[in-house]
Amino acid sequence: MTFDVASVRENKDVDREAGFTMSGQFVPHTTHLRIENWDIENLVSYAYGVDSNQVVGFPKWPRPTLFVIEAKGDPGADAKIAALNKEQEHAEQQHMLQALLEERFQLKTHWETKEGDVYNLVLAKGKPKLLAGLIPPSKDEVTSFGDRPIPSLYQKNDGQGYDFIAHRCSMADLVGMLTGQFGRPVVDKTGLTDKYDFVIKYKGRWDRDRPADDLDPMPPMDRALQEQLGLKVEAAKGPVKMLIIDHIDKPPQN
Repeated sequence: MTFDVASVRENKDVDREAGFTMSGQFVPHTTHLRIENWDIENLVSYAYGVDSNQVVGFPKWPRPTLFVIEAKGDPGADAKIAALNKEQEHAEQQHMLQALLEERFQLKTHWETKEGDVYNLVLAKGKPKLLAGLIPPSKDEVTSFGDRPIPSLYQKNDGQGYDFIAHRCSMADLVGMLTGQFGRPVVDKTGLTDKYDFVIKYKGRWDRDRPADDLDPMPPMDRALQEQLGLKVEAAKGPVKMLIIDHIDKPPQN
């Protein structure tokens, strides 16, 4: 599927001193995309489902170079999207944004697999602290998501830090989230094959980044994995799928 109509423009009115707000997403179960103040790194990363450090060849445009996009498909495309499951919907929406970048930014890319830095997700000492499908969704979750399916893994800000809440979450889902958290591919080496319910409470990424006198009781993600799930990440080398940008231009204003 592709967009039927689309407006793409560079936001040249950004006040660099005052800062700016970045927001936007697809309207759920539709082809309607609204994006405000995304840079090209975010656009490409979202469209191709990779972290920005897995992309080579970003243009050296002045920072910040930000874009505002509104696009949507026709009613027939909306009907098709609404009939898909969550994974299919996300894939189609990514493909639509890829096509838009190719058309308006003249984006040309190819994939390469290279040896690079990864993290292996492994079992920490002792048994993993995971429950297989034993925690039902709370009343608040049921109310919050309404008639939408509750995601297998989603994030929530509790005011003190962040929670990642899982219901029947696979290790594939978990390493996908951790890849975004740690900024490089995370490879499942746990050997765990079930689907699990858990909550990870954390603040920040790495214990090593905490000042020695930091008394915040909320652990960073690397320590939270060990203390709360009985898992840990270890630095390693492995195959990394890289998106290579061969050509890209700023879009004409419209």
